[in-house]
Amino acid sequence: MTRRNVGVALYFATLSACLVLHIAAFLIAVPFLLILVPFGLLAGTILCASPRGGWRNPGTPKGRTAVIGWVLLVYAVMLFVQFYRSSGGASSVEIVDGQYVFMSKNPIIRPITEREYRMFPSHVARIMSAWMGMMAMFCMSSLLRNQSKGRQLTADEVLGE
Repeated sequence: MTRRNVGVALYFATLSACLVLHIAAFLIAVPFLLILVPFGLLAGTILCASPRGGWRNPGTPKGRTAVIGWVLLVYAVMLFVQFYRSSGGASSVEIVDGQYVFMSKNPIIRPITEREYRMFPSHVARIMSAWMGMMAMFCMSSLLRNQSKGRQLTADEVLGE
C-alpha cells in the first residue's frame, strides 16, 4: 500500500468523522473530546499529503477539492463569528452561585440557560469539525496534485532527508 493510498483512506475517514461529529453536534450534546478522533486522522492525512513526508511547504491547494475546502473555510469562519457574537466571546461555561454563566477566563460575561450550558461543547465541536473538514479537503487537493505530477517519491523524500 502506497503512502498516497493510505492518505486517501485517512482522508475519507477524516471527512466521515467530521461529518458525523458535525451532524451529531446539531442533534445532541457531544463531548468536546470527540474532536480528537478526526484530529488524529487528519494528522495522518497531512503527513501522507505532504510532498516530502513532513509538514514543510505543502503548497497552495488547487482544483475542485480546494474550492470545496475554501467554501468550508468560509463556513467555519462564519460559524465561529456567529458563536462568538452569540456568546459574547466566551471561552468556557461555569456554574457560579447556582447559576449557569458564560466566562472569558475569570470574568463572568453573562448568565445563560441550562440548555446553553449543556450545548457549549457541541458548539465548539461543530466549529472544529468544520475547520478540520476544510483542512481534509486541502490535504486531498495536495494528494491529487502530487499524483498528477506523475513521479515516484524517493526514500530520501519520504524520510525528509
